[in-house]
Amino acid sequence: MKRFSIPLGVALAVLSLLAAGTPAHAGERPFRADLSGGLYYDGYSGSLGAIGFEATHLGKANFFGGVGSLDNSQIIYISGDFSAANGDRLFATSAVDFDMDTGIAIGTLTFAGGTGRFQDATGSADVIFVFDPDLQSFHLLIDGSVSY
Repeated sequence: MKRFSIPLGVALAVLSLLAAGTPAHAGERPFRADLSGGLYYDGYSGSLGAIGFEATHLGKANFFGGVGSLDNSQIIYISGDFSAANGDRLFATSAVDFDMDTGIAIGTLTFAGGTGRFQDATGSADVIFVFDPDLQSFHLLIDGSVSY
């Protein structure tokens, strides 16, 4: 029986160390958030902002976004970004079906890149917005997944 030669043994050891130091490819991770914030809407466009809420993989986070005008199908277009505790940003867009009688909008949010660890982020989440134009506020529930 022939034993491994020293150069082959050293090569295998080096490959093992290199493999251990290589980061694993990111997989799909759950993403959840429950936030409330301020709303400004002039009938055509508006802005949303929420500060200091907890979100999965973000820690203490902030959200700022824009609201597009309603069309005949009662769809609201929302785009914005989540800022993580360390400053990394996660970009998101959404088209939600808005019920003007209840102030509730339901749809899907899509993650589309960002900065830092979220640079190539992808994923989606179910969202429920509850708008209260009288109080100039909104509440948002997010449940889905993100890959980064």
